[in-house]
Amino acid sequence: MATEGLAVTRVTRSRRRTVNLRRSVAGWVFVAPAVLIIGVFVLVPIVMAAWVSVSDWSGRGSPLDAGFVGATNYESFLTGTGLAAKDFGTAIRNTAYYFLFVVPAQTVVSLGLAILVNRRALKGKGFFRTAFYFPSVTSTVAITALWTFLFSASGAVNAALAKLSVTGPTWFNDPRGLFYVLTGQTQPAGGPATPRVLGITVWDWLSGPSIAMCA
Repeated sequence: MATEGLAVTRVTRSRRRTVNLRRSVAGWVFVAPAVLIIGVFVLVPIVMAAWVSVSDWSGRGSPLDAGFVGATNYESFLTGTGLAAKDFGTAIRNTAYYFLFVVPAQTVVSLGLAILVNRRALKGKGFFRTAFYFPSVTSTVAITALWTFLFSASGAVNAALAKLSVTGPTWFNDPRGLFYVLTGQTQPAGGPATPRVLGITVWDWLSGPSIAMCA
């Protein structure tokens, strides 16, 4: 009896292993397309970008044929004063201001609107929910055309500001920093002796996002 019971236990364990193996194989088969897509369109570009950052690839031809230069590119970005260092510093500055101002403001406004829309006392909830969600299904071309109309030099935003006796800027072409515009100050011109951080002057860091970026 003990031998028969042991045999039954072994058979049961074997069947369970077989079932678990089949389930594992089935699971991998189902997720394989997603894994393949992520690998091709996410992981491979990340690896290629990492290789390009330590190579002398000029942007032409295959990056696999480029030579290894180590941290030279990073050194030119972080300590250089050329155009590449300036562009890198400008990108970091814009990202920093976006992180400090846009993300918190967008989160607070979105959360506040969500709370208001879900209040029982609010009438017409369907209208507001549709209005808030509608931009996500609207054509990007249509949104771009609308924003171009609103923020053009003679657009609706400047027309509204004119009613308040305020001369609106040329939104998409105004490189001035927001903080200097709001305070009415003129941004100092950076000279050779002006301290620089990541390729751009301290005045550029203190100027805030440009009017074009705010638009």
